Amino acid sequence: MYRGDTMVANILVAHGMRQGDQNEALTGFVAQLLEHESYPYDLAFIESEEKSISRIMTHYLNQGETEFKIVPLLIFSAMHYLVDIPEILAQIKEQHPNINYRLSQPLGTHALMQEIIQQRIEQVHIDKDDKGKVAVVLIAHGSRSYTQAHDELETFNHQLATDYPVFSRTLYGDISFKNDLDKLAKRFSKLIIVPMFLYDGRLVNKVKKLIAQMDIQSELLITPSLNFDPLLKDIISARLEELSF
Repeated sequence: MYRGDTMVANILVAHGMRQGDQNEALTGFVAQLLEHESYPYDLAFIESEEKSISRIMTHYLNQGETEFKIVPLLIFSAMHYLVDIPEILAQIKEQHPNINYRLSQPLGTHALMQEIIQQRIEQVHIDKDDKGKVAVVLIAHGSRSYTQAHDELETFNHQLATDYPVFSRTLYGDISFKNDLDKLAKRFSKLIIVPMFLYDGRLVNKVKKLIAQMDIQSELLITPSLNFDPLLKDIISARLEELSF
Protein backbone atom coordinates (compact mmCIF):
# COMPACT_ATOMS: atom_id res chain seq x y z
CA MET A 1 0.00 0.00 0.00
CA TYR A 2 1.46 3.34 -1.03
CA ARG A 3 1.07 6.84 0.37
CA GLY A 4 2.60 9.30 -2.06
CA ASP A 5 6.12 8.05 -2.72
CA THR A 6 6.18 6.03 0.50
CA MET A 7 5.19 2.43 0.89
CA VAL A 8 3.27 1.57 4.03
CA ALA A 9 3.79 -2.00 5.20
CA ASN A 10 0.63 -3.88 6.19
CA ILE A 11 1.16 -6.49 8.88
CA LEU A 12 -1.60 -8.83 10.05
CA VAL A 13 -0.92 -10.40 13.43
CA ALA A 14 -2.30 -13.78 14.52
CA HIS A 15 -1.69 -15.61 17.77
CA GLY A 16 -0.06 -18.70 16.29
CA MET A 17 1.90 -21.38 18.12
CA ARG A 18 5.59 -22.09 18.64
CA GLN A 19 5.14 -25.78 17.86
CA GLY A 20 2.94 -27.77 15.52
CA ASP A 21 1.51 -26.82 12.14
CA GLN A 22 -1.05 -24.24 13.23
CA ASN A 23 0.95 -21.33 11.80
CA GLU A 24 1.09 -22.98 8.38
CA ALA A 25 -2.64 -23.65 8.52
CA LEU A 26 -3.36 -20.02 9.48
CA THR A 27 -1.11 -18.78 6.67
CA GLY A 28 -3.11 -20.87 4.21
CA PHE A 29 -6.47 -19.70 5.58
CA VAL A 30 -5.47 -16.03 5.37
CA ALA A 31 -3.95 -16.42 1.88
CA GLN A 32 -7.17 -17.99 0.62
CA LEU A 33 -9.31 -15.34 2.30
CA LEU A 34 -7.31 -12.42 0.85
CA GLU A 35 -6.25 -13.89 -2.50
CA HIS A 36 -8.24 -11.32 -4.52
CA GLU A 37 -7.33 -8.28 -2.40
CA SER A 38 -5.08 -5.69 -4.05
CA TYR A 39 -3.03 -4.66 -1.01
CA PRO A 40 0.19 -6.44 -0.03
CA TYR A 41 0.50 -7.81 3.49
CA ASP A 42 2.67 -9.94 5.73
CA LEU A 43 1.31 -12.33 8.34
CA ALA A 44 3.13 -12.29 11.68
CA PHE A 45 2.58 -14.42 14.75
CA ILE A 46 2.79 -13.52 18.41
CA GLU A 47 3.97 -17.08 19.10
CA SER A 48 6.71 -17.53 16.50
CA GLU A 49 10.42 -16.96 16.19
CA GLU A 50 10.59 -17.24 12.42
CA LYS A 51 7.64 -14.97 11.59
CA SER A 52 7.53 -12.71 14.63
CA ILE A 53 6.32 -9.12 14.46
CA SER A 54 9.81 -7.81 15.18
CA ARG A 55 11.45 -9.98 12.50
CA ILE A 56 9.00 -8.90 9.81
CA MET A 57 9.25 -5.22 10.78
CA THR A 58 13.06 -5.46 10.84
CA HIS A 59 12.96 -6.87 7.30
CA TYR A 60 11.10 -3.77 6.14
CA LEU A 61 13.29 -1.43 8.17
CA ASN A 62 16.34 -2.86 6.40
CA GLN A 63 14.66 -1.88 3.13
CA GLY A 64 14.13 1.68 4.36
CA GLU A 65 10.45 1.33 5.28
CA THR A 66 9.38 3.27 8.38
CA GLU A 67 5.56 3.24 8.36
CA PHE A 68 3.46 0.26 9.42
CA LYS A 69 -0.21 -0.57 9.67
CA ILE A 70 -0.83 -3.37 12.17
CA VAL A 71 -4.12 -5.34 12.17
CA PRO A 72 -4.42 -7.97 14.92
CA LEU A 73 -6.46 -11.00 13.83
CA LEU A 74 -7.98 -11.10 17.29
CA ILE A 75 -11.68 -10.99 18.11
CA PHE A 76 -11.65 -8.83 21.25
CA SER A 77 -9.21 -6.83 23.41
CA ALA A 78 -7.55 -9.19 25.88
CA MET A 79 -3.92 -9.67 26.89
CA HIS A 80 -2.45 -10.15 23.41
CA TYR A 81 -4.13 -6.99 22.14
CA LEU A 82 -3.68 -4.80 25.21
CA VAL A 83 -0.23 -5.93 26.37
CA ASP A 84 1.74 -8.31 24.16
CA ILE A 85 1.47 -6.53 20.79
CA PRO A 86 1.92 -2.99 22.23
CA GLU A 87 5.00 -4.12 24.17
CA ILE A 88 6.57 -5.64 21.06
CA LEU A 89 5.86 -2.48 19.06
CA ALA A 90 7.22 -0.26 21.86
CA GLN A 91 10.46 -2.25 21.93
CA ILE A 92 10.90 -1.84 18.18
CA LYS A 93 10.10 1.87 18.46
CA GLU A 94 12.76 2.22 21.17
CA GLN A 95 15.35 0.64 18.87
CA HIS A 96 14.15 2.57 15.79
CA PRO A 97 12.73 5.94 16.96
CA ASN A 98 12.08 7.08 13.38
CA ILE A 99 9.35 4.52 12.70
CA ASN A 100 5.63 5.24 12.77
CA TYR A 101 2.98 2.59 13.29
CA ARG A 102 -0.77 2.43 13.74
CA LEU A 103 -2.57 -0.40 15.52
CA SER A 104 -6.15 -1.14 14.49
CA GLN A 105 -9.08 -2.14 16.65
CA PRO A 106 -9.72 -5.89 16.98
CA LEU A 107 -11.97 -7.64 14.46
CA GLY A 108 -14.91 -8.40 16.73
CA THR A 109 -15.87 -4.79 17.41
CA HIS A 110 -16.51 -4.09 13.70
CA ALA A 111 -20.17 -3.94 12.67
CA LEU A 112 -19.75 -6.65 10.01
CA MET A 113 -18.95 -9.18 12.72
CA GLN A 114 -22.61 -8.87 13.73
CA GLU A 115 -23.61 -10.10 10.28
CA ILE A 116 -21.37 -13.16 10.51
CA ILE A 117 -22.75 -14.20 13.89
CA GLN A 118 -26.34 -13.51 12.86
CA GLN A 119 -25.80 -15.77 9.85
CA ARG A 120 -24.51 -18.53 12.12
CA ILE A 121 -27.63 -18.25 14.28
CA GLU A 122 -30.04 -18.08 11.33
CA GLN A 123 -28.47 -21.15 9.71
CA VAL A 124 -29.67 -23.27 12.64
CA HIS A 125 -33.09 -24.74 11.88
CA ILE A 126 -35.55 -24.19 14.71
CA ASP A 127 -39.18 -25.33 14.45
CA LYS A 128 -41.68 -22.52 14.80
CA ASP A 129 -43.21 -24.16 17.88
CA ASP A 130 -39.82 -24.23 19.63
CA LYS A 131 -38.79 -20.60 19.13
CA GLY A 132 -39.84 -19.50 22.61
CA LYS A 133 -37.76 -22.25 24.19
CA VAL A 134 -34.44 -21.39 22.54
CA ALA A 135 -31.52 -19.21 23.62
CA VAL A 136 -28.16 -18.31 22.08
CA VAL A 137 -24.86 -18.61 23.92
CA LEU A 138 -21.89 -16.74 22.43
CA ILE A 139 -18.59 -18.26 23.54
CA ALA A 140 -15.44 -16.17 23.03
CA HIS A 141 -11.88 -16.74 24.29
CA GLY A 142 -12.10 -14.54 27.38
CA SER A 143 -9.40 -13.65 29.87
CA ARG A 144 -8.76 -14.20 33.56
CA SER A 145 -7.18 -10.74 33.98
CA TYR A 146 -8.11 -8.48 31.04
CA THR A 147 -11.86 -8.11 31.16
CA GLN A 148 -12.20 -5.42 28.50
CA ALA A 149 -12.75 -8.36 26.15
CA HIS A 150 -15.76 -9.40 28.25
CA ASP A 151 -17.19 -5.88 28.08
CA GLU A 152 -16.80 -5.90 24.30
CA LEU A 153 -18.51 -9.29 24.09
CA GLU A 154 -21.40 -8.01 26.20
CA THR A 155 -21.75 -4.92 23.98
CA PHE A 156 -21.70 -7.20 20.95
CA ASN A 157 -24.42 -9.30 22.56
CA HIS A 158 -26.73 -6.30 23.05
CA GLN A 159 -26.23 -5.14 19.46
CA LEU A 160 -27.06 -8.52 17.96
CA ALA A 161 -30.31 -8.51 15.97
CA THR A 162 -32.05 -11.71 17.03
CA ASP A 163 -35.33 -12.59 18.70
CA TYR A 164 -33.65 -15.17 20.94
CA PRO A 165 -32.27 -14.36 24.38
CA VAL A 166 -28.47 -14.11 24.06
CA PHE A 167 -25.93 -14.91 26.77
CA SER A 168 -22.26 -13.88 26.76
CA ARG A 169 -19.85 -16.56 27.90
CA THR A 170 -16.14 -17.30 27.49
CA LEU A 171 -13.71 -20.19 27.62
CA TYR A 172 -11.52 -18.43 30.19
CA GLY A 173 -12.27 -15.91 32.91
CA ASP A 174 -15.08 -15.17 35.33
CA ILE A 175 -17.87 -15.50 32.76
CA SER A 176 -16.77 -18.93 31.56
CA PHE A 177 -19.51 -21.20 30.27
CA LYS A 178 -18.11 -23.83 32.65
CA ASN A 179 -19.69 -21.91 35.53
CA ASP A 180 -23.33 -22.13 34.51
CA LEU A 181 -24.04 -23.61 31.07
CA ASP A 182 -25.76 -26.52 32.80
CA LYS A 183 -28.02 -24.09 34.68
CA LEU A 184 -28.85 -22.19 31.47
CA ALA A 185 -29.73 -25.49 29.82
CA LYS A 186 -32.44 -26.09 32.44
CA ARG A 187 -34.18 -22.88 31.38
CA PHE A 188 -34.36 -23.64 27.64
CA SER A 189 -35.09 -26.77 25.61
CA LYS A 190 -32.46 -25.84 23.01
CA LEU A 191 -29.25 -23.78 23.20
CA ILE A 192 -27.58 -22.45 20.06
CA ILE A 193 -23.87 -22.33 20.89
CA VAL A 194 -21.84 -19.93 18.71
CA PRO A 195 -18.04 -20.22 19.11
CA MET A 196 -16.49 -16.82 18.38
CA PHE A 197 -13.08 -18.05 17.23
CA LEU A 198 -11.30 -17.54 13.90
CA TYR A 199 -11.67 -21.16 12.91
CA ASP A 200 -12.69 -24.59 14.18
CA GLY A 201 -9.34 -25.54 15.64
CA ARG A 202 -7.79 -26.42 18.97
CA LEU A 203 -9.75 -23.95 21.11
CA VAL A 204 -13.12 -24.81 19.60
CA ASN A 205 -12.35 -28.48 20.14
CA LYS A 206 -11.53 -27.68 23.76
CA VAL A 207 -14.87 -25.89 24.16
CA LYS A 208 -16.72 -28.90 22.74
CA LYS A 209 -14.81 -31.32 24.95
CA LEU A 210 -15.54 -29.34 28.11
CA ILE A 211 -19.22 -29.02 27.21
CA ALA A 212 -19.40 -32.77 26.63
CA GLN A 213 -18.15 -33.31 30.18
CA MET A 214 -21.02 -31.26 31.66
CA ASP A 215 -24.45 -32.53 32.63
CA ILE A 216 -26.50 -30.72 29.99
CA GLN A 217 -30.18 -31.61 29.84
CA SER A 218 -31.29 -29.58 26.82
CA GLU A 219 -30.39 -30.01 23.16
CA LEU A 220 -27.19 -28.22 22.14
CA LEU A 221 -26.85 -26.90 18.59
CA ILE A 222 -23.21 -25.88 18.09
CA THR A 223 -22.64 -23.73 15.02
CA PRO A 224 -19.40 -23.48 13.05
CA SER A 225 -17.02 -20.77 14.28
CA LEU A 226 -16.06 -17.82 12.05
CA ASN A 227 -13.98 -20.18 9.90
CA PHE A 228 -12.46 -17.24 8.03
CA ASP A 229 -15.86 -16.20 6.72
CA PRO A 230 -15.60 -14.11 3.50
CA LEU A 231 -16.88 -11.07 5.41
CA LEU A 232 -13.67 -11.15 7.45
CA LYS A 233 -11.75 -9.84 4.44
CA ASP A 234 -14.02 -6.79 4.43
CA ILE A 235 -13.38 -6.27 8.13
CA ILE A 236 -9.60 -6.53 7.62
CA SER A 237 -9.74 -4.10 4.67
CA ALA A 238 -11.81 -1.67 6.72
CA ARG A 239 -9.38 -1.88 9.63
CA LEU A 240 -6.48 -1.06 7.29
CA GLU A 241 -8.36 1.86 5.76
CA GLU A 242 -9.16 3.27 9.21
CA LEU A 243 -5.45 3.66 9.95
CA SER A 244 -3.81 6.84 8.71
CA PHE A 245 -0.58 8.76 9.27
